[in-house]
Amino acid sequence: MPGRRHIDAWCFPVLDCHSHTTRTLEMDKAVPWFEQLCAQHGLAAQADVLSGLLCPGVALARTGTDTAALGLSRMGGGPDVPEGFVWPSCRGRALDFLLQVNLADLRGLPIGLDLPQTGVLSFFYDMEDQPWGYEPAHRSGHRVFLFDADAVVRRLPASDDDLALPSSTITFHPGLRLPHPFSAEGERVADLLKAHGRPWSESDEEAYFELVGAVAAYHAGSGRPLHVIGGHSHNVQGDMPLEAQLVTHGLSLGDGTAYNDSRRPALEEGRDEWQLLLQFDSDDEGAMWGDSGMLYAWIRRQDLAERDFSQTWMALQCC
Repeated sequence: MPGRRHIDAWCFPVLDCHSHTTRTLEMDKAVPWFEQLCAQHGLAAQADVLSGLLCPGVALARTGTDTAALGLSRMGGGPDVPEGFVWPSCRGRALDFLLQVNLADLRGLPIGLDLPQTGVLSFFYDMEDQPWGYEPAHRSGHRVFLFDADAVVRRLPASDDDLALPSSTITFHPGLRLPHPFSAEGERVADLLKAHGRPWSESDEEAYFELVGAVAAYHAGSGRPLHVIGGHSHNVQGDMPLEAQLVTHGLSLGDGTAYNDSRRPALEEGRDEWQLLLQFDSDDEGAMWGDSGMLYAWIRRQDLAERDFSQTWMALQCC
């Protein structure tokens, strides 16, 4: 049984999130809602160029209800699993279940990810220690599984009742995201605008920061947590794909020495292989990452194509 989907009718320009080039779908300029948001933030003159940076993603929202049916898209509670499932652990403690997504619910939605058409994607994280992802050892603090939907046969209880998120089903809201100013793509926005002969100043930088938030909230819903599958990440701190590339190749970011490592130049070439799989915001339902931060699960494009979710990287960012 698929979850509920809210789908807006639109045509929009889509950033190829792998190559950072733009292809336009059925239009030559910004759609009205985006033009209006740009105008509200003093960036009307830049709207057409900025629209080429939009990337599709799907926002997730709790419905406040739950059901006993297995395999539904859900947040919290315990996971629906196949026979023989072994609960993942880190340093002797069972990881906590975050959410599961029945991929049939995403079929046909603009998402910018080469996800399977079927299956249940299940996310786990160490909610007690909350690893930041800066160290290679932190990779054991999360796990992502892809289950055959037909093989899911039982629901397990939460591993830790004190930390378990409340169980609720999910609705899906497709939308668009701009590169965040704290990302590598966002840092190049000023140069892009100047190359197109569009004005750009220090005040425009602040306006763009506010615009990114307004665009993210446009389809997620004003005031709602920014839980998202795919698209541009809504960063709290700095750029993550390079961090993912360095950490997954055994370099430590804890003391910053990874950035001066002799291996960095060669590794940096693989930065663009990383795609945002899940962004899980803090919310009022028990999800609190650091000081009201966010979790971000990333996956290499090749691993996604091979349906290998064992090599993902998860980061926590907060103020």
